[in-house]
Amino acid sequence: MSQNSSPTVDFSITQHFPVADHVYKYLLKCCGGNHMIASRTTPIGNLVLSLQGRNYDVKPSVKRFRKLFSVTIPEHYYSKTGMHIDTINAQLFNDQADRFFRDELYRHMLMTNHTDKKHFLKTLRGFLEFYDIGEDDIKLDTLHRDFKRKKKELEENLNLVSAPGTNFEVSNNVPKKSAAL
Repeated sequence: MSQNSSPTVDFSITQHFPVADHVYKYLLKCCGGNHMIASRTTPIGNLVLSLQGRNYDVKPSVKRFRKLFSVTIPEHYYSKTGMHIDTINAQLFNDQADRFFRDELYRHMLMTNHTDKKHFLKTLRGFLEFYDIGEDDIKLDTLHRDFKRKKKELEENLNLVSAPGTNFEVSNNVPKKSAAL
């Protein structure tokens, strides 16, 4: 008695995204290597799948990157909705991954040092060291200046400062220390 079984054929597509050096190193740590399989269950996979449509509202950048990050898109994703691969989608991937990187870095700086503002640079260096990102990948000064520009908005989004026009004081919700201690 023979069974009629056909081999499973994988029609996945692998897309190679050009990315900045610091984005490449960030993705290596976040994704466990320089290749991943896209899935809606991970932020980077979800990003890739969301970028597969046409993005007419984005201008392509003139930036050229030396690193490639590969993502395999399983057939069951692109067979349902179709797929559009072009340079704009690749550009968007780098831009969005860079935003993920900077957002994570800046929130980390705020959450670990919002009471000790003198150590922002130390935290920034530690974060970059964790991801093995050096000055050749992205300048520390570039990130620090960008952080200073966005710091107030980030603090407001994290509710570390009262929004303008509100009377809310954090100290009203925090028990006062006893004088006996």
